[in-house]
Amino acid sequence: MLSIAPATRPARAVLLGKLSGAERSALNKALAKALAFRDAGKVAEAREWAAELVRLLKAHDLLT
Repeated sequence: MLSIAPATRPARAVLLGKLSGAERSALNKALAKALAFRDAGKVAEAREWAAELVRLLKAHDLLT
């Protein structure tokens, strides 16, 4: 799964707390996959993607 560490982003983006396009894309993908798998009745896969979403949110200080 795609994840970009905050250290690889430009310093200005880190200071402003902005996410890069790749970071936003990874968050959106994880959410979309979790919802799609849930809607398809594939609970195990949905939970895996939900866990990835939580990991990404925590990595970017969006969830404590």
